[in-house]
Amino acid sequence: MAEKPRNFSDGSRDTLHWMKSLKPPGNGTPVDPTFHPMCAHPKQVWRRTEVQVHLQLQIDYRQVGFFPAALSPSPQSPATADVHSSLRDKGECQPFAWSVCEGGSVALHIALRVFLAFVMFPLFLLAEESGIITGKVVESGGGTLTGATVTLLNQETNTKQEVVTAEDGRFSFTDLKPGTYLLQIIASGFEPFKANIRVGTEKLNPLRVKLKLETVEDEVIVRPDASDDRLSPESNAPSMKVDETFFSGLPLDVDYLLPFINTFTSAAAQGQEGTSVVVDGVDGGELDMPSSAIRSVKVNRNPYSAEFQHPGAARVEIATKHGHGHRYRGSVAFLARNSVFDARNAFADTRPGLNRRYVEGSLGGPLLGEHSYFMISGDRLMNDESAVVNALNTVDLAGPANINVPTPQRRDNLFARTQWSLTEMQTLSLNYIFTDHSSKNNGVGALSLPEQGTTADRDTHRLQLIESAAFSPQLRNEMILVFKDQTSRSGSQVSGPEILVSGAFVGGPSQVFYRKGRRAFDVQDTATYIRGRHIFLFGATVRNEWSNIFEATNFGGTFRFSSLDQYRNVVENHVATPDLFQANQGEPKVSYLVQQISGFAQDTTRVLPNLSLTFGLRYDWQNTLDNRRDLAPRLALAFAPGKRKRTVLRAGAGIFYDNLPRSATEDSLLLDGVRVRQIDISYPSYPDPFLGGQVTTPAPSVMRVAPEARSPYLIQTSAGVEEEVWKGAWLSLEYSFLHGVHLFRILDVNAPLPSGSGLRPDPNFSNVEEVVSTAFLRGHALSLSFRGGLGKRFKGYGQYVFSKDTNDVSSNGPGTFLFPADNFDLQPEVGPADFDRRHRLNFAGIAQLPFGFRVGSILSVASGAPYNITTGSDPNGDTITRPPGVTRNIGRGPGTVQLDLRVTKVFSLQRISAGERRRSTRSWEFSVDGFNAINHTNVTSIIGVVSSPLFGKGNSAGAARTIQFSTKYSF
Repeated sequence: MAEKPRNFSDGSRDTLHWMKSLKPPGNGTPVDPTFHPMCAHPKQVWRRTEVQVHLQLQIDYRQVGFFPAALSPSPQSPATADVHSSLRDKGECQPFAWSVCEGGSVALHIALRVFLAFVMFPLFLLAEESGIITGKVVESGGGTLTGATVTLLNQETNTKQEVVTAEDGRFSFTDLKPGTYLLQIIASGFEPFKANIRVGTEKLNPLRVKLKLETVEDEVIVRPDASDDRLSPESNAPSMKVDETFFSGLPLDVDYLLPFINTFTSAAAQGQEGTSVVVDGVDGGELDMPSSAIRSVKVNRNPYSAEFQHPGAARVEIATKHGHGHRYRGSVAFLARNSVFDARNAFADTRPGLNRRYVEGSLGGPLLGEHSYFMISGDRLMNDESAVVNALNTVDLAGPANINVPTPQRRDNLFARTQWSLTEMQTLSLNYIFTDHSSKNNGVGALSLPEQGTTADRDTHRLQLIESAAFSPQLRNEMILVFKDQTSRSGSQVSGPEILVSGAFVGGPSQVFYRKGRRAFDVQDTATYIRGRHIFLFGATVRNEWSNIFEATNFGGTFRFSSLDQYRNVVENHVATPDLFQANQGEPKVSYLVQQISGFAQDTTRVLPNLSLTFGLRYDWQNTLDNRRDLAPRLALAFAPGKRKRTVLRAGAGIFYDNLPRSATEDSLLLDGVRVRQIDISYPSYPDPFLGGQVTTPAPSVMRVAPEARSPYLIQTSAGVEEEVWKGAWLSLEYSFLHGVHLFRILDVNAPLPSGSGLRPDPNFSNVEEVVSTAFLRGHALSLSFRGGLGKRFKGYGQYVFSKDTNDVSSNGPGTFLFPADNFDLQPEVGPADFDRRHRLNFAGIAQLPFGFRVGSILSVASGAPYNITTGSDPNGDTITRPPGVTRNIGRGPGTVQLDLRVTKVFSLQRISAGERRRSTRSWEFSVDGFNAINHTNVTSIIGVVSSPLFGKGNSAGAARTIQFSTKYSF
């Protein structure tokens, strides 16, 4: 039987029994019946709450002065409650509100409402048609905030106004029509503020909004996050930011993120060592960690930032996870593939074997109380796959070789993190990363025969200490200490020579044999200072890396043949000789230290409410080059015409210096003619290059870095326009130009004179290989990018790039260089860059479907890459020559199309609590991935040797269609 209302002595009735579920506007919880700050009597609170609700539904008395600051709390902003409390503290609850608190009969309340309605109605008609909102923004300590962005959105007409707080922190909006407005205030380093304001016909009292500092435990890298500010240099539309939710829904190859991310970077903007990977604010890192340890990935954020050495288009920023301070969270995942579900590789006679298993787990949560927490994540990859050998002939001339060779790999990664909140505004984090990679039959595939296989392994330990502190609302600092220890090994001591037949095969034992140990220690400090409209960012980094190298590569020697016919004549008929025999001799040990020092300063200024300007200056120095003037200025601006800022115009320019690669430093120290002597013998006898055991001492070859070599640099400029096509979706069009100056290349400065006499300038040496900085790069790119979603069910990134990249140097990979065909004439070296693909289309997206299904896709389409055409002969022992009149990279290969798909079914696990069903963070996912789903043949190499029967044909390709099954449990 329902409870009846009780009567009180004053004639009113207790309405508690039907008002327990009543939720006042802007507050998601029922009113506490035992206490109210404006009423002393616990029973009277319900009568007052009832009157307030009816007032808001029928007549908004705040428009006529009863409540001077008509604010409705927003659950999104805890700072809203501070505005209300400040009004009560000032005693601005008018007499009418006081009389309600004091009590009175329900009949009297009803009569009073009717009376006020009739009395105030004429006043509404006579009131003005516009209103004014003024206020002042302060920080938690009471100081004024200058340069904060204040936005006012009319929720009825969807029109937006924006101003910036003045020196005293004040702002104002005038000529406002009556209606409901959303007030939003954003200031760098503070939590955003949001509140609903009702504008009537009377002027509202000035607001006083107090902003709270951002909590430093949520970010490892403590600096202003201006991602919500469209004029911020970090909000450029071509940038890409993905979190764990996004990349976990993509069909990634055993969670290898870097190959996927590289499709959205610019190869032309990369340095000598490839893509720059920044892990938790430290450059020079590696992406060797479990994917469950990654919180977010950013590409091309703030492209002209002076904080980093390389351009944004060639930079990947990784932020790792930390545990939650109040609850435990984790996940367990298992992925598997098998060749029974796969298609056959286009260049294999039979389907290559594949059996891949991958297991991953993570756990994070509180460690000791609420002020410390941890995060640990680990994975293991067991990959038993095969490489396809597609050589023209074997060493024993038994016929063509098409073999699937097992190439097993094992990989273990561990990430551990502990974080302490020392004070409210100071945190200390300790990260540890361990990786162990091992593989067998490295180097086998395409033209390389099975005997070329080597065993390789690499161990890495990385310890990183991060101290973040906010000394005041305007000043923050972050100090990072990094220690890294890495050991890599490959190959073993060889007993015979390698045989290289251009365009046919590479046989004999591999000549790769090295042991390398590196220890690095970094100290980095970055500070952020906010003053008025300026955000200053400055810092410095000191890096020391000690290397101990044992490099016995090519100590067994290599015979080079220009064609398969020449090889047959040597082996079978004994009527010819190889073109060249090369070998290294000596003591292949060296230790060296590389020191790097860098510093930067940057200022981001809001010149006008719709104009932002960023200027920075960076300095880089390293001890391996005698160059102390590497100052790199950077400039970027953003302009948003109109009030709604749906269109943003951006432009920028900057200089980016690069370092001398490690390989150049190591080779110049080892191949100095003393530690290691490099022997080149033209047209030697076979199989003994020293005929009849005769001991000869040919002139050695040496390698060195030219004394006049200097740091190479890129000059990058760009201009573009961004348009918000709909809410949360941006389309951008950008043109960029790259000019590489003083790029590294290698020359034989002791090559035989072009007179044909065969004489060298210095007869005491054979080849004198010298690293010089005389190469160049020119790149033009026009890109169209999309970032955003379609409603709530789709989110994606798309990019189309039309580009042309020209340079005059080629490489075998990061940090390596190839000789020109003619050391005395470099003009034929000018041609398409190795990475020049005129058209590139990349897309990644996730669609949320009904019934817990999700579809993720990655599409990469590119036109063909260039390749070199050569004769196959190497008369000087430096590089293979080209036919007369043929320039570098004149060939062009076929295009590539790669479509990867993932279909996921998510089971959200519910739990029953207190008789109600409540959503839990626990879920179970089952996924099926299809890599190269359309089974397109993507050729990876073209035979460019004119003397080969395979000239102009491909001999290797990427993987055919493969299927992967996976499951993941999250809690």
